[in-house]
Amino acid sequence: MTVHPLPSGRRRPITRPLARSAVVALLAVIGLAAFVVVALAALGFRDNLDVLHHVVGRIKPYLVGVHLLAIAALWLAWPRLAHRLPARWPEEARAAFLGARHRFCIALLAIELLVVLGIPFGSM
Repeated sequence: MTVHPLPSGRRRPITRPLARSAVVALLAVIGLAAFVVVALAALGFRDNLDVLHHVVGRIKPYLVGVHLLAIAALWLAWPRLAHRLPARWPEEARAAFLGARHRFCIALLAIELLVVLGIPFGSM
């Protein structure tokens, strides 16, 4: 049995997806570092937990709004994400992925309401 390699025109280099993933990871780390620097500057390098609790309490509605906007953006972009799935996925799997859109976003919304906002157990 002889094994013939694929012609070079049909090979897909693996370095491009890896490079793209590395760039995304690097941007995430840079964004997190920038957020930490801004947070430290806003708090004035204080160790007082009361000040931190007050600041987090003051910005919590805005953070919840960002979370809800991210869930809405995911819900809106879900069909485009389903069409970008690799071609090796069968059509049944694509249909199941597309059908899970509402369930997945409702689960994220429920987690947001229960864990972050504390509804029905506490107040915002």
